[in-house]
Amino acid sequence: MVRFKVRPTRQTTLAPCAAELSTLLACFATTGDLRAAGEGAAGCAAAAKGLQLCMQKGAKGAGRRSGSINHLLSKLR
Repeated sequence: MVRFKVRPTRQTTLAPCAAELSTLLACFATTGDLRAAGEGAAGCAAAAKGLQLCMQKGAKGAGRRSGSINHLLSKLR
């Protein structure tokens, strides 16, 4: 009987500001122009501000992560 080793499945990583980014891109798509004037531009400004706040919040919460290669190289010393 042959036994196979099964690796555990990787957990999917969620983008922290994916909803805000998709809202901004949808706003750009509906207005047809990044610098559109009128009713759509105000909505895009609000979406851009929401994305900016989300990214600032994420930058403060994220710690410094070391790369796996650097981690492994430090173990060799």
